[in-house]
Amino acid sequence: MTERMRLRSSVPPEERELEIKRKKQEIEEKLNRPMIEYSGKINYTTTFLDCAFTCDDLLSIADNCSDDHMVVGFDMEWSFNFQTGPDRTALIQISPTLDVCHLLHISELRSLPKGLVKFLEHPKVRLTGVNIKNDVRKLSRDFIGFDAEKLVNNCIDSGVMANTVLPVTQRWSMEKLVDYVLKMKINKDKKVRMSRWHKVPLRTDQQVYAAIDGYASLLLYHELKKIESNLSPETIKQ
Repeated sequence: MTERMRLRSSVPPEERELEIKRKKQEIEEKLNRPMIEYSGKINYTTTFLDCAFTCDDLLSIADNCSDDHMVVGFDMEWSFNFQTGPDRTALIQISPTLDVCHLLHISELRSLPKGLVKFLEHPKVRLTGVNIKNDVRKLSRDFIGFDAEKLVNNCIDSGVMANTVLPVTQRWSMEKLVDYVLKMKINKDKKVRMSRWHKVPLRTDQQVYAAIDGYASLLLYHELKKIESNLSPETIKQ
């Protein structure tokens, strides 16, 4: 009899049953978790002018922000072709608060409005989201006209932040973070996620899907900050 077999047989049947029961309960809880929903305002723009007006408003908010930083939820969408790979960035989601999400449909724009570039580069603005630095770099490749590395320094990656304050460390996706931190599920239906994001106008289900991603990005930041505030400095991982 091997040592592994002796160790396994030394576990009392009652403990094994309790462990099996606990795992079943965890699976059931995850399956029954509510879907994350968004009830705030969706501001959807499709033209250069409307996008510019929205960005000017955001820039004004950043200029008048009384705090040191203005953290906004940020995400992007693009179409994907299995032959040619990812297309150019089609949509930018910006959530300055949990009550509003701006959807900037930029797929038909040749360049980004100056107001958007100024907002993204604003010294007070901090963009937060999952894998956000790679998103920003993609945006700079798709639309020339801003310093991607400057933006990267102003990004707060939710996954990296999670690994400093949560008891577990892993490579986080939006879906995993929403499950672990918010105890909810997020819609990642491939029919929407892999849909034609470049086509104007977006369907209602696409707009809702995109707004939830922007909203969830900001909500996760707030929740992770709450967790961080309850930790002692020495327990925060670097």
